[in-house]
Amino acid sequence: MALRFHWPIATSSALVALALLTTLPASASGSSEATVAQDDRLAAQFTEYVGAQQALAADDENAARAALERLLAVADDVTRPLVQAVARAGDIETMRERFKPLSEFLAALDLPQGYARAYCPMYDGGSNWVQLDGPVRNPYYGSQMLTCGVVDAAPGAHMDHSPRHGGTVFMAPDGFHHIEGAYPEPGVFRIYATDNFREPVDVTLWMGRAVLEEEYDEATDEFREVTAFAMLPAPGGAYLEAEVGDLSTPAEITAKLQLEEDFPEDRFDFIFAGFSGDPPRETLTLDRPSVPAALPLAERIRPRIPERTSDIVTGIQARDEEIIDLVARGAFTEIFIPALQAKELALALHERAEALPARARNDVRIAVRSLVRAAWLLDWYGDLGNKQQVDGAYDVFGSAVADISRIYAGAGAP
Repeated sequence: MALRFHWPIATSSALVALALLTTLPASASGSSEATVAQDDRLAAQFTEYVGAQQALAADDENAARAALERLLAVADDVTRPLVQAVARAGDIETMRERFKPLSEFLAALDLPQGYARAYCPMYDGGSNWVQLDGPVRNPYYGSQMLTCGVVDAAPGAHMDHSPRHGGTVFMAPDGFHHIEGAYPEPGVFRIYATDNFREPVDVTLWMGRAVLEEEYDEATDEFREVTAFAMLPAPGGAYLEAEVGDLSTPAEITAKLQLEEDFPEDRFDFIFAGFSGDPPRETLTLDRPSVPAALPLAERIRPRIPERTSDIVTGIQARDEEIIDLVARGAFTEIFIPALQAKELALALHERAEALPARARNDVRIAVRSLVRAAWLLDWYGDLGNKQQVDGAYDVFGSAVADISRIYAGAGAP
């Protein structure tokens, strides 16, 4: 989550109704004054709320409590009980749990200029929050997974993974920068960057290397670089470039980039079947091509659930094979389609598990939980373009598919 989500807002219908009431003028007369006052109050609430969000992202419990107290002082009657629940939490983890209802409520409102909705698919089945427009700063995980999620600062921006220079585009872990790797001619590897609005970013101050070969070091449990080349900024900071020698295709190049000083390096794995700008290989087609394009992408790719359980299992196996092919080709940003389709099919199996014997029923439900979590990770890591993380997530996903196949082969599913 970067990730392709349709921004599920988990706010209850009662809260939404109350939120609408707080944003409507009290009467026709004096409505402009009331609206201005409400806008000022709402802006003050978002200011203090974001102070708490940033403190939680920084693992600073004391600063979060201070921000919540300031938020209580400006909160309206609807928001105040949600804030009080968070402020009264006994520890930071409880605070984060109670921060979710407050965040879901505020994320459902119209946001003032400069603020953005964000979404983490991992926390508590998926959780929204509001933050300043910019890199992801996850308040639910803090330093544990600070950049897990996606920011929706520009509607549709994160859906746009189209290359500007004929290369391959990944989302940086900060959820804000789009990284495009290009192999335009023999021996030349380039990195271009755009922001959340797909506007070019000056990379003059970025640091990076193009890595062609690594070896695994068992002593340190890390990969050691064998062949690597420094990436240098072009005049004006339009791109980073490395001279990597004349490589045969498919050419595999790993870019290791440091976007900000004192931040860890990000890894992006590119596989070029030919020179950038060559006609691309045909990509996957959606399982339901006839659905309206106006629907959220999550709905457009949702698979039909077969009536026969055996056909559901076959459908999961087919998506597994698609993922294996995509990983081999380096088409990481396409993994989300079969991964999330497999997730929907697996959840359908979960609902039908009652028909199985007790042991098989439990085994299926365990496998489904593993597959669902791995599918989210494949979607997330696929957008990041980190092959090591993709491989790790696929190990879990593939094992879950194997377990499901084994269970239903033995059960003789209809």
